[in-house]
Amino acid sequence: MKLEIVLFHLNLFIKLYSGTTIISAHHKPEADGKFENQNNDETMFSISIAECNMRCSLNSRCVSFFYNLLTKLCILHSNPFTYTVIPNSGTGWRLYVTRDRTGRCPDTFFFYRQLDFCYQFRPTIMADYISCPLGKLQRIDTEERQNYTMKITADIELVYNAAICIQGKNTGSGWKFLDGTLMTYTNWGWNQPFKNANQLRMIRWKNYVWATTSDTVNCSYLCEYP
Repeated sequence: MKLEIVLFHLNLFIKLYSGTTIISAHHKPEADGKFENQNNDETMFSISIAECNMRCSLNSRCVSFFYNLLTKLCILHSNPFTYTVIPNSGTGWRLYVTRDRTGRCPDTFFFYRQLDFCYQFRPTIMADYISCPLGKLQRIDTEERQNYTMKITADIELVYNAAICIQGKNTGSGWKFLDGTLMTYTNWGWNQPFKNANQLRMIRWKNYVWATTSDTVNCSYLCEYP
């Protein structure tokens, strides 16, 4: 057990049975003694952290996992718990967050394999100054992406008290993404969108409905890659 923990602290690489996908699991010591057993994607007993991580590797929804060193309980989650409160406390719990090692995502990005979504949280900034050094502003083109964003930013207001800006531009012939693709999925709020605006945001306190906004409004945002 001690050897396994040391290896994980050195970012041990775990390879899937297919031999093509590699992820690494990183211990988050600031979350020691905390766990979340609700809204999980899989729960099982594992004889070691290594086995728990392998189960995470085999589950395309897994982005992080909690492991209890005493009870051997392994809980897989699709949430990296960056902007989500971990509600429970107990002895022996450790949180590990995964990183992609295939080259699909940059090292500082999370990878939600279920949606092939590489993403990075960014701090609040004026909408006109949004910048993604790697990739581009988050694009939400399905209900699944909308719901996943709601899940991983559930408590973002504890850090950044602002709406979340997303891709969208009024071209005069319909709302489009940055690459010119027509937006076929939308989640407009009441009396939205305003035709004279070219910036979109999700309003968290209104169940993440979409609204237009000006370039001078502050917002949080996610970058996605590529």
